[in-house]
Amino acid sequence: MFEFIAEYIPTIIDGLILTIEVTLFGIFAGLGLGTLLAIGDKYGGKVVSSIIRIYVEFFRGSPILIQLFISQYALPTLTHIPINPYITGFAVFALNSAAYQKGYIKGAMETVFEDQMMAGLSTGMSNWQTIRHVILPQTFRIMIPAWSNEFCSLTKSTAVLGLIGILDLTGAGKTMAGQTYRVLETWIVIAVIYLAWITLFTKIADIIYEKKKIPGIELSA
Repeated sequence: MFEFIAEYIPTIIDGLILTIEVTLFGIFAGLGLGTLLAIGDKYGGKVVSSIIRIYVEFFRGSPILIQLFISQYALPTLTHIPINPYITGFAVFALNSAAYQKGYIKGAMETVFEDQMMAGLSTGMSNWQTIRHVILPQTFRIMIPAWSNEFCSLTKSTAVLGLIGILDLTGAGKTMAGQTYRVLETWIVIAVIYLAWITLFTKIADIIYEKKKIPGIELSA
């Protein structure tokens, strides 16, 4: 029933690798940018906070499909500057993830902020030193479950990369189904691969969280 899959293993592997690359880049780049956004929202004043809010509302309030379309087709048309679709894909997923992670990070920071900030300042540390050495390490430990959910969402969202001509795992499935007409079998295989990859990552995240969680402190969703 699935014997035809062997011929398409290289295509599947290429699609899976690209899906993993875009997801991991989006997660880690989004974590860095989201941290800066959370800090800026809390300490940047009204103007900076308003700009960050507009950014977050755009990326959280519009489908990632539209974000890709605007970035790959609308912006080059307006600026007359062509953009490599791979740059578009990686950048949009990072910017999109940063908007979501900003909320997770800010929520986790506020969970430990007041008491820990006072404790850090009482030892002679500055605001920034306290945030860097006391608040953020605890913040990242608290937000692991939310971070795991963001990974799952981002992985499945890579299915829209075909819009800009990138062959991800879903794109590989479309190629297989179109060439073999074995639609059901193809999507069963693709679904199992998605499930296996997401399950593996979330199990690893759960193990890390159990080892690193702070007793008595949880992040409310």
